[in-house]
Amino acid sequence: MALYTVSKTTLLPYTQAPAGLRIMVCTDIELLAAMGTTTEDDIRNRLANDHVAYVAYMNGQPAAFGWMARRTARIGELNHELLLPAGNRYLWNFRTMSRYRGLGIYPALLQFIIRSERKRAVRFWVIHAPENKSSLSGIIKAGFEYVGRLYTNANGFATIENTNTANDYRPLLELMDITLSSETVASCWNCSSPFLKKREADCCCSKEGNECIGQNLELTIA
Repeated sequence: MALYTVSKTTLLPYTQAPAGLRIMVCTDIELLAAMGTTTEDDIRNRLANDHVAYVAYMNGQPAAFGWMARRTARIGELNHELLLPAGNRYLWNFRTMSRYRGLGIYPALLQFIIRSERKRAVRFWVIHAPENKSSLSGIIKAGFEYVGRLYTNANGFATIENTNTANDYRPLLELMDITLSSETVASCWNCSSPFLKKREADCCCSKEGNECIGQNLELTIA
């Protein structure tokens, strides 16, 4: 899992939005629950906690969605609660419906959120799972900067590799209770995080022909 960021002052790269695309803030609880395959109570809880949902429509049909947290957020895979510094936003739970994938909706949606919110926000954060290469492509196309790889350390704490970029953002990362570390980075979140709800039988490293480093599955979960 990797963390990316972008500032409100960043000159965003040009992305070609597909014809027929329209993006709007959405408060339709039934629609959001159906698109996200979650409960209506979950959607109500997100909205009540100052999370904002955006839905992308293609020719009037719901095609994709994403969420923006303004104050707090949870990274379930790391069992970590983010307390966002003032003016920071966390973008999460994005999904493009299968029939609309490959059209460039995701980077267009990310940029729409940034442009819509940057009068009130100073910085945006987003993460991606290592196996989701299309998500990574969209994040890069939208103009985000790589910060470092996130993982759960042996003590169960959210940790990020100490890259030069991560060190530049150390004060913000520490406010979000993310520890910088120079230890060997866990290479596989499927094997290193004991908090995953949907664990694959096969290690994600083995699929890439890489050695799996940093297994913490013996960690006791309180």
